[in-house]
Amino acid sequence: MSVGYEEMLSRVAEHLIDPMMLTDADQVIVYQNEIMRDTFGDLTGKPLAFLLGTEAEKIESWIRTPGRSGSWLCTETILADVTYRLHAMRLDADQERQFSAILLRDITEQKVVEDGLATNLQKIRRETAIAKQIQKSILPIDDEYWNSMRLSSLYLPADDLGGDVFDIIQLSEDETLLYIADVAGHGIQASLLTVFIREKIRAEGKLALGGLEKLIAELLNGFLALDIDAILYFSILFCKYNRAKSELSIANAGHNCYPLVIREGGRVEEVPVRGMPISKISDLADYEEEIIGIKSGDRLILYTDGVIEEYSSTEKRMFGAEGVRQTAGAYYKFGGQQLAQKIISEANKYTLGGAKDDRAIIIAEIL
Repeated sequence: MSVGYEEMLSRVAEHLIDPMMLTDADQVIVYQNEIMRDTFGDLTGKPLAFLLGTEAEKIESWIRTPGRSGSWLCTETILADVTYRLHAMRLDADQERQFSAILLRDITEQKVVEDGLATNLQKIRRETAIAKQIQKSILPIDDEYWNSMRLSSLYLPADDLGGDVFDIIQLSEDETLLYIADVAGHGIQASLLTVFIREKIRAEGKLALGGLEKLIAELLNGFLALDIDAILYFSILFCKYNRAKSELSIANAGHNCYPLVIREGGRVEEVPVRGMPISKISDLADYEEEIIGIKSGDRLILYTDGVIEEYSSTEKRMFGAEGVRQTAGAYYKFGGQQLAQKIISEANKYTLGGAKDDRAIIIAEIL
């Protein structure tokens, strides 16, 4: 490093807004820019440890490591209650002369903001974990219900909090209500709406005894009364099983995944039932109710569109409802939970980089 170069470096340093100094090979301070002198006083000729204490040993060890010339060490230090981000670089003038450039940037306010953000982030994570546990707890467990259905399910939210929900409710000694719902999006808003759906249906579920349309109308009225953002909506598919009549009543509010029924021998039937989603678009509840025969041993499959919407660049198509039907037919001898996992594993072959939407699937065996 020529004298001319040192002078040029010092001229550049004088225009910096941060304190900056040069040390020689023995870690003695040989130069300070003006702001460095104004902040810490004249330290020329003093060892770096005079200013930085034991932190100087860390810098010296790093700088003396072979191959450090031209690369930066970045660390933090506190001087007189001020937090600095310290940048140190070794500059080799020639084989005999070695310098270190050390720059100090005041990040005290930045650290206060960062610490505040970190605290808030930890709080959000704790609250999200609680909300996730609550959301998980409102889902029915895999079990037999009222000598009516044997339920198997699988729910894989895309984020910590999802927008899918399902439940099973006993309406009478002979009638059981099963539904699956999908809130647009996922996250906190979607998860809160799933809780509303579940609690509203549990409170008003008996209306389904007079027809599923009555329950949907009450659900729509309750949703409109929330007066929430118009971009939020949800789809829901209801299935009411009447054990005495061996009938399944189906009503659809905008759910784009039609229910499937696996019959004896593995024959899979799709039941196309249409309807408008629950949203602010319309306050009219005009839904048709489809009734099909169903018997002991038949299995009902309900799922959300996160299962079918992933696109395979290899297959040049989505997994789709056809993928669910084919998998259900090919592996119909599997148990409920095993079949649900098989459908998801087949869908995963179409998923690149992780699922983008929540995925839920229910398999209900008629007892």
